[in-house]
Amino acid sequence: MTQILLSSPSDLDSGHRQIILDQTRSWNADHGRIYGVHFSVVDWKDNAAAGVGDYAQAVLNAQIVDESDAGLVVFTDRMGTPTRDFPSGTAEEIDLLLGLGRDVAVLRNECPRPPITTPDGLRQKQALDRYVESLYAGALVKSYTTLDELRREIDLVLSFLARKQRREADAGLTEPVDDREVGPIRPETLTNATVSAGGEVLERGLWPRVEVSESSVTDSRGRLRTRRRWSLVLESTLSTPVSDISLRFEDGAGAVVDDFDLGRTADQHIELLPPRGSVSFPLIQAFGSRSQAMCVVTWHDAEGVEHETRASVRTG
Repeated sequence: MTQILLSSPSDLDSGHRQIILDQTRSWNADHGRIYGVHFSVVDWKDNAAAGVGDYAQAVLNAQIVDESDAGLVVFTDRMGTPTRDFPSGTAEEIDLLLGLGRDVAVLRNECPRPPITTPDGLRQKQALDRYVESLYAGALVKSYTTLDELRREIDLVLSFLARKQRREADAGLTEPVDDREVGPIRPETLTNATVSAGGEVLERGLWPRVEVSESSVTDSRGRLRTRRRWSLVLESTLSTPVSDISLRFEDGAGAVVDDFDLGRTADQHIELLPPRGSVSFPLIQAFGSRSQAMCVVTWHDAEGVEHETRASVRTG
């Protein structure tokens, strides 16, 4: 069993917390046997007992933080209550997990809500913004604006952790390698990035992925059929705008291909994408279309510097 610490200040919406728990149970039911992994989410509400002999956060750390294999942190508007050495208990938990070499995913709740108007609320929000910006070097930082996005982010994080655990377990079955010949081995970590639908870790930037939606239709004989529709999504993980965006599809040898998408998505040009924004295009395929291609995205950052990101996308 893999233990995930759910950490947040007191302003985590109870409905959001329940979605995280429900989505984890759903992931376990759908994918747990495939990966041989079962995730258990713990937090101070359900898993910490009263303790004596030390200050409250240290008791919590000893009971559940130290024993957790990864952390999932949700911030809304508040930084939280300071502890003896950290700006909040949540910040102390993050520092402890990272210090132990654990993976930490940080989600910003950006769902619509009333604006902050109190002086204390504004101070908390400013402190939180500064703190989250400092986390990009060591943790995955993403945001969600709807509950469906929250569910998707939970699935992506769990899939990454499961794939990593499976690879590490497989590696443990192989013969040891002499470190003097290959140099030090750096463990894979969930860093400041986004995680693709396939579970790969991606650097900060503008990244493509394919999403599929299904609907039920009745054919000419009255039979119920499932219709699939694919979309290419470009998503920015940057806190600044990106501009002058273009893309192309390539095969494994680097040659441009035009049979992955008959809708000519590659002809699209996007002038501007806002911070952490995304844009979607329908993918059109026919019988015989290739089901996988390398999507190459060219874009410019806020300073006008050109970048290129590459990711495999597939419809089958």
